[in-house]
Amino acid sequence: MVLNSDVADKKFYGWNNATLLFLIQFGASGFVYFAYSAIFPAMIEAMDWDRGSSSIAHSLGFIMLGLFYPLTAWMIGKWGVRLTLTAGYLIMLAGLLMVIFLVTEIWQWTIAWGLVIGLSFSLTGPISGQTLVIQWFNVRRATVLGIFVTGGAAGGFIAQPVLTEIIARFGNWQSGWMVSVVMVFIALILTQFLVNKPVDVGQHPDNIDPETDILSDGISASKPFTYRSSHSWSMREVFRSRAVYLMLLISVTYLGIGTFVITHGALYLTDIGISKLESASLMGIFILGSGLGRIPAGMLGDRVEMRWLVTAIMGVFMVSFILFSLSEDFTVLAITGFIVGACYGGKFAVAPAMMSNYFGEDSFAKVNATFAPLLLPFVAMAPVGGGYIYDTQGSYDLAFTIGSVLLGLSFIAAILLKPPVHSQAKVQPA
Repeated sequence: MVLNSDVADKKFYGWNNATLLFLIQFGASGFVYFAYSAIFPAMIEAMDWDRGSSSIAHSLGFIMLGLFYPLTAWMIGKWGVRLTLTAGYLIMLAGLLMVIFLVTEIWQWTIAWGLVIGLSFSLTGPISGQTLVIQWFNVRRATVLGIFVTGGAAGGFIAQPVLTEIIARFGNWQSGWMVSVVMVFIALILTQFLVNKPVDVGQHPDNIDPETDILSDGISASKPFTYRSSHSWSMREVFRSRAVYLMLLISVTYLGIGTFVITHGALYLTDIGISKLESASLMGIFILGSGLGRIPAGMLGDRVEMRWLVTAIMGVFMVSFILFSLSEDFTVLAITGFIVGACYGGKFAVAPAMMSNYFGEDSFAKVNATFAPLLLPFVAMAPVGGGYIYDTQGSYDLAFTIGSVLLGLSFIAAILLKPPVHSQAKVQPA
């Protein structure tokens, strides 16, 4: 399909989508997923819950996220990203209202957060926004993925002090979740302005006409600097490659540690003598690092081979995480917490680009939908495992040790993570 003069004069809608996704993630992810670390400690204190049993809900949410990823991929293929996100945010609103008005016991919390919110996380989770970005961008894919996932971290950074202050002012944790309801409703409205595919508005990915290989304004299109598979891999071919299992180990590690910090970080910090206000500040710094690390990592991901970029991220992640676990000084905790967050956010930004680069953009949704159910049950062990480690041992030392070992193994895995070679492809340099 060739762009006509009318379409060529249109502003490339891919950037509208990128802006909308940032704002949607700012409200719905920043004030729900990241808000958990600000509101959950207040819930534990108010209802005198133990950390292990009350963390089952968050772990169950991850299991739901993984189990329903195939459904999400099917819905995206059947109805598109916009309607899938719409359904997800409606379910999220219902779950939040259940939490506010019905939860007084752990089992109620487990159903509302673990099952209902967990289902909404699957429908509104990364695969929806990632699929939209991958459909609209190729050359700038990793950069735009970085912009998309930065929205949630930016919202989370703002949410930490805002929600802490609101809970203190109104004297109940429900007030914090009410703010989340408002932000999700705004995200739901913004979702209606998303456009699923470039062809829906007569445009092309990156605004590049594939027949002339030029941008709509006549400028020659640049080629990707990093490896891109020219084949669409089948699921059998993907899981016969060594790369997918190395990716699995790395993903379990960075997501598990990030989830552990979000779930238990504020509790751990108060345990070692940091005040509640300073703990909220440190959690905000972690989330800020997560946000600020995403766009630079995405930009590097378009210019530096993923294998070496991920190796650097996991190496720095390991060192900073160990230093964070050994310190009780606020300044050291702030610096290392920021770096841990930046590494978590950076890997989160480049993970989908790496998968689509290695196995083909047309295969991304189905590969991700199969990868997630294998990955997320392991990640789900982090919240409840961390809680039970504290309940049985009185500290999080074992949890930090496990995380450090996994980071060391993931650093080695990243070094070995060469692009896989498709059976029909000529051998290409890594």
